[in-house]
Amino acid sequence: MSGEMEKRNRVLQFAGQHANTWLKLDLLYFWSRYPHAKFTAGAIARALGCKRRIDVEEALDSFVKDNLVDKHTDRALPFYCLTDDASKRECVLDMRAYRSTLRPALSMG
Repeated sequence: MSGEMEKRNRVLQFAGQHANTWLKLDLLYFWSRYPHAKFTAGAIARALGCKRRIDVEEALDSFVKDNLVDKHTDRALPFYCLTDDASKRECVLDMRAYRSTLRPALSMG
């Protein structure tokens, strides 16, 4: 198997494991665009056009449990950022290259 095919399969498996909702998939794409930034759940919800911030908070908290996202509190306000774990970051960053194939593949799974 070629290196590119292995990489695609790894990203597809990662997305299948962690993006069990369209919101979570959108969040992973969001972090692939802003891997070094910290945001509040409200800012992320607005950026994704999600009307229910609580849905974003729940998805982010599940990512925190999976060690995909880190949660920091500053003046009682929670901020989220992509994990420092190199292998998980790599999968998230690589998702952008496979965006067109991930949605149909996840729809079938």
